[in-house]
Amino acid sequence: MTELKITPRQLGNAVVLTLPDRLAETHSAEIAEALHAAGHAVEPGPRIVVDLRGIRPLTALLARALVSFARDRDCVLVAVPEQATMLDSADPGAAVQRAASLAEALVESGDVRQPFAASGAVRSLAFDSDDLSRTEAFLSSAYAPMRIGSDTGRADTHIRRHAVDRLSADLLDLSFEMSYSVEPLGTICLCDVESGTIEDHREDGWPEVETFGPGDLVSFSSDRPYAGRIARAQYSITMFDPVLLSQAAGVDRPVRLLDHRPVDASAAQHLRSAVAHLRDDVLGVPGVGENPLAVATAARYLAVAVLNAFPHTTSAERPGDGLDAHSQTLRRAISFVEANLDRPIDIAEIAAAARVSARAVQLAFRRHLGTTPMAYLRRARLDRARAELRAAVPEQDTVARIAARWGYAPSVFAAHYRAAYGESPSSTLHRDTAGQVRFPGSRSFVRTAIALKNEPGAERKRVASGGLVLPGEPDRAKPDAADRFVSLSRMLLSANSVADVLRQVVEATAAAVAGADWVSVTVLGSDGRFSTAARTGKTAAELDRIQYRDGEGPCVEAARADGPSYVASADLAAETRWPRFTAAARALGCLAAFSTELPAAPGLDRAAGALTIYSRSPDSLAETDRRVALLLATHASLALANTHLRKTAELRRAEFRRAVDTRDVIGQAKGILMNREGLTAEEAFDLLRRTSQDLNVKLVEVARTLTGRHGELERE
Repeated sequence: MTELKITPRQLGNAVVLTLPDRLAETHSAEIAEALHAAGHAVEPGPRIVVDLRGIRPLTALLARALVSFARDRDCVLVAVPEQATMLDSADPGAAVQRAASLAEALVESGDVRQPFAASGAVRSLAFDSDDLSRTEAFLSSAYAPMRIGSDTGRADTHIRRHAVDRLSADLLDLSFEMSYSVEPLGTICLCDVESGTIEDHREDGWPEVETFGPGDLVSFSSDRPYAGRIARAQYSITMFDPVLLSQAAGVDRPVRLLDHRPVDASAAQHLRSAVAHLRDDVLGVPGVGENPLAVATAARYLAVAVLNAFPHTTSAERPGDGLDAHSQTLRRAISFVEANLDRPIDIAEIAAAARVSARAVQLAFRRHLGTTPMAYLRRARLDRARAELRAAVPEQDTVARIAARWGYAPSVFAAHYRAAYGESPSSTLHRDTAGQVRFPGSRSFVRTAIALKNEPGAERKRVASGGLVLPGEPDRAKPDAADRFVSLSRMLLSANSVADVLRQVVEATAAAVAGADWVSVTVLGSDGRFSTAARTGKTAAELDRIQYRDGEGPCVEAARADGPSYVASADLAAETRWPRFTAAARALGCLAAFSTELPAAPGLDRAAGALTIYSRSPDSLAETDRRVALLLATHASLALANTHLRKTAELRRAEFRRAVDTRDVIGQAKGILMNREGLTAEEAFDLLRRTSQDLNVKLVEVARTLTGRHGELERE
């Protein structure tokens, strides 16, 4: 009895048998036995589709076995072009039907012509497990057969799902690093990353290895296997029947998406709104999800949003698109892209610059470079950022600032950069500066400066984070540290708004404190309510929200006017002061926290709030780190006070200007009445006042009307 097993998988009205690549080394008798065993497991009725695209190379013996099985069961073979020669020799009369993709094979099985209609109850479930095998079994049943792995052997997994028929909306939290290898999904799959990264993502037949991070909304191929690695990510997965795309496009053939990423930010945001509507307003509401019309309408809206967001095979095309995809088109497109890397551009602008259609530009990039226009744009920006990092002086620039200049959030930039160049952006920036005290963006600077401040005359020593100052060197390190503090102060005091101040504070704290995984600033409003004014990630905002909701936790205590100046917990697993917060924090991967108030400063009548540092590791926040946080909190308070006073002064100047303008226009109106009606100043003002009362219009507006249109007022 063969050990080979092929598992049938229902996709719409068809059953798919996906053949593993090791089949090429299996004896033909075992192949036939495994295929027939899988075929007998299928109930009569559905058509069988055999997906053999993973077999490289396809041998003559295996081709004959597959053709024989296909003839007996009247099934469709899904093959790639390089397998055609062997299949032609095994089936010279073309008696067996073939397709180039699962979508095409499903059309032949009648699947696409069947309108999508949801029926039955919504299935809502929650899956929580730290067992790797259980997690693999659940993911395989919920999505597609897959293999997952973890270096630790554990899988801290939390999944929330709403599903009806072939339509589902899931929220996933994988608090571990997981490798995955997934068979073709057979459905349209949208992934929206909230935190963490999806790295080294590879799809069979796709030329690029990609990395997705917070803010990335991508589509995964429906008919190709893929593999990669997930690093402690929170994301949503929305899956639906491909027939919806055909129905939304008004065609009776499969619609294929041509790129993983949306064409622009506005289209991505529209798609997010459609996903949220389906998940939260339809499937997630008891009773609504059981209404077939409500589900079908939301599903169609989602499909239209997908067609709007991604380039696809039914996009407007011209007969000459294929002819226009030549090297001159590519050169014009690349010239435009390279000249506009520093501003937002989309496929429509690139096509206009190349003087062809968007479809022709996509064909040109794929034909000549094996990539897409937007992927080329992303890599070009990454190359520019790398050049800047190499040329930058660490004391004058940071990874975050360079990343922002080229359109990247810091966490996404780091993941993309590492995938492209095999090193971190920080390594590139600091490659030749190991012996210097660094700032901004370096944790070594603040700790060095504090050590110099608190230990005068002490022999300088190696800084834990890598900054090295040798004993006996000239006493130039101390002025350098002071200069860096001046730089930070100027940066904060020059901020144009409170939001700018707080954003810079959390970024500086995240850079300066070695144990900081998340940083946030809590502010206490005049109504007594807490809110998060700045944070480094969604996890920080969620940790804050839990404390606001339950009224307990370090940031709540430190932000209160009558609270302590700082609150710390080195190990939340052993913490007893905030039982509800600690349980929720551990579930989010937070095991230590430190919060310090933003002390009251001139111009502010109370403490501004609290600066909070969260860490994944217990005992990770040293005393030096706490002093760093206190220092930065003080800087933040002073900068907030400066911003408050500046805004107050601007408001007073504006009020003064309005008062002067009001006095002038009333004086002009009085002068007109005195001249025209022979009134005294008091009588003219009294007339204006009475008219204002009679018409229920402000006095200044009556005066403006009179000065602008002299004949509008008549004396009573």
